[in-house]
Amino acid sequence: MMTAKQRFLRCVLATGIAVGCPWGLGCAVDLADVLAWPDDATSPTDITPSGEGDDTTLEVVTIRFRNLTADEAVNVEFHASQEPLESLPEDLFAEEYLVTTSIGIAGTGIIRPWQEDVIEFSCTANLTIGTPGGSFVDDESGEPRGIGVPRWVQEGPLALCGSVVTFEFSGDGIDFTTSLIIGR
Repeated sequence: MMTAKQRFLRCVLATGIAVGCPWGLGCAVDLADVLAWPDDATSPTDITPSGEGDDTTLEVVTIRFRNLTADEAVNVEFHASQEPLESLPEDLFAEEYLVTTSIGIAGTGIIRPWQEDVIEFSCTANLTIGTPGGSFVDDESGEPRGIGVPRWVQEGPLALCGSVVTFEFSGDGIDFTTSLIIGR
């Protein structure tokens, strides 16, 4: 079974290769820095084992972001909370729950046209994830083009643990939409 440190290394390598190489951002990853990652480090994407002893299982939800546009980059504006929230989606879309770590180009949360990115989150009974829709910009000029549709889900009613949640961002240059798909 992979440790959180090993999953982090795999994610860094995959992100560096998949995101950095196509745009000349550099394909090299300094493994010394990654291997020196402190064992007690925490981040929103840390994976929490459940159970005891050698029979621990990882309760995670895999989150995929897909940009299905031809000419627009999208800032996915992904938010996640492990705390109980009272008023959805307003409480979720607060700045304190914005997550960009390991998402998009160099952790900016921006996904280029026809690209995707994947992260994993520890899954708890209070997990709530979503996006206010994503901001679409022209991939070449950075000119704002539009905003997608807000989408969010909670662990409790939908049993996200062990599933794959996909946020798809699409549009035709004028109208933009955001879809949410939950699968196993």
